Amino acid sequence: MRWTDSPLVVPSQCGCEELLTRFLEMRGIPAGAAQENFLRPKLSSLESPEEIPGITDGVELLFETIQGKKQVLIFSDYDVDGIVSATVMKLFLTASGLESVRTFLPDRQQEGYGLTKAAMERALAAGSPPEVFIALDCGTNSASEVAMLQDAGVRVLILDHHQLSDPHPQADAFVNPQRGVTGHHFCTAGLVFKFCHAYQRAKGGRERFDLRSVLDLVALATVADLVPLRGDNRIFVREGLRRLCDTVHPGLRRLMEVSGVGQRTPTSFTLGFQLGPRINAGGRVGDASSGLDLLLSHHPTETARLARELDLQNRKRQELEAIALGEAEEQIGPAPAGLGLVAASERWHPGVVGIVAARLVRKFHRPSFVIALNSQGEGKGSGRGLPGVSLMDALRHCSPCLRGFGGHDAAAGIVIEAGRIAEFGDLFQAWLEKHVAPEAFEKTLPIDIQLCPTHLTPDMARTLAELAPFGKGNPEPTLRIDGVQMDGGPRVFAERHLKFRAKAGGKKFEVVGFDFAKRIPDRETFDLAGIWEWDEYTDGPRWRMTDWQ
Repeated sequence: MRWTDSPLVVPSQCGCEELLTRFLEMRGIPAGAAQENFLRPKLSSLESPEEIPGITDGVELLFETIQGKKQVLIFSDYDVDGIVSATVMKLFLTASGLESVRTFLPDRQQEGYGLTKAAMERALAAGSPPEVFIALDCGTNSASEVAMLQDAGVRVLILDHHQLSDPHPQADAFVNPQRGVTGHHFCTAGLVFKFCHAYQRAKGGRERFDLRSVLDLVALATVADLVPLRGDNRIFVREGLRRLCDTVHPGLRRLMEVSGVGQRTPTSFTLGFQLGPRINAGGRVGDASSGLDLLLSHHPTETARLARELDLQNRKRQELEAIALGEAEEQIGPAPAGLGLVAASERWHPGVVGIVAARLVRKFHRPSFVIALNSQGEGKGSGRGLPGVSLMDALRHCSPCLRGFGGHDAAAGIVIEAGRIAEFGDLFQAWLEKHVAPEAFEKTLPIDIQLCPTHLTPDMARTLAELAPFGKGNPEPTLRIDGVQMDGGPRVFAERHLKFRAKAGGKKFEVVGFDFAKRIPDRETFDLAGIWEWDEYTDGPRWRMTDWQ
């Protein structure tokens, strides 16, 4: 991996606050009010929700629905974003006085994503016919299905953030930031929050439902769905994390218990790697409704059972993922020659192909598609991309050999016949060769700041933590420290991880390297890349290594 030169080399006399100011300026946030708003965002700074395309029409439709006591069916996706979106919408509608509100999540394996014919038929047959159909985290690419509902006399409200298709669905109200030019990048749960906020601003009802009570749920979906943590999204996550320890949602509290969150201060890691995967596990290898039922339930016995069930399903997901990853790596080989990776097997569970694709991207730095085949020769695949590579553009080029596709530039899904996978791989490779610059496939580590050993203090670790929450759009700063030596022997723990005490320029400090057991520094003096952070386990600062050279 090649390290890029740091644009910010910090002199030894630079203090913590000066470093923070210079770093934020380097990220395009000027000194003054903009930096204060970034470091200490407030709920009162949320942008006006009315500027989101379609939201005013949606508010009017919902007002008529609530006033008329209409029967509502909420149809949502089976991932964290869809489950949280359905939870928030149902809580809001119930608090607003609607008594007949049903929820429905499609089955990933049997029905697939979105408003498929099979899912629609099961949803409509499961209870009394709805008068209003609310599609969450889906519906943007379902013009014919929306028309079918309207022909049956059902009014349709869509809240979604996926890329637009042609033709657009002619829903009664269609709320999607992609319809405008304002650059909003909400997950659907964030969009539902903005929608409910717009409703309360226009129609009242704040005394019946406190939107602040669902900010921890919205934060969970925002981090799990990998939307940029800037602007309103940063406010959602900051405020949501602050409320998470004292959540009013018993199911979320139970999930924190089985996840081993404990008494530690929750972070984006808590949301994205401890809670999110367990909510997702139901939709991947079990029943997605388990996650929805957990978040909506207030019954102690039921929430305890559902939290344990999701934890077990997550362990099963990890086992299936490990099998598929190992076999996919065998198919690809240790040094793949192509620019794009495609792997397929009948042995793989379709619920883990997206995770495996992400791991292949991380290891080989190549856009990757992983496809699970069924006994009828149909494949359902998931792809993950690289920065600057639009998977959706690539799939449009590959569409002649696909039965269906959809998603985002960075993550997409496909349906394909087994006999056309080789053709898909050739088309994918040809598109990458023509449209993507060669340097996009070079694995690099951008260094944000080069520090001096004198900067490795507890105050500096606390100062850098002010940049959190970290995630897409606000990554952890990658720091560099040169001239490092080990002060004693390295220790391997949990078979995979590395610890050692280091020294540089007369300063001694602790270093931890997760998954570095096979990459122990083998030179007397070396340079480190990573993050200087506060470790709650030891109640002190440490260097968390991302690479060495």
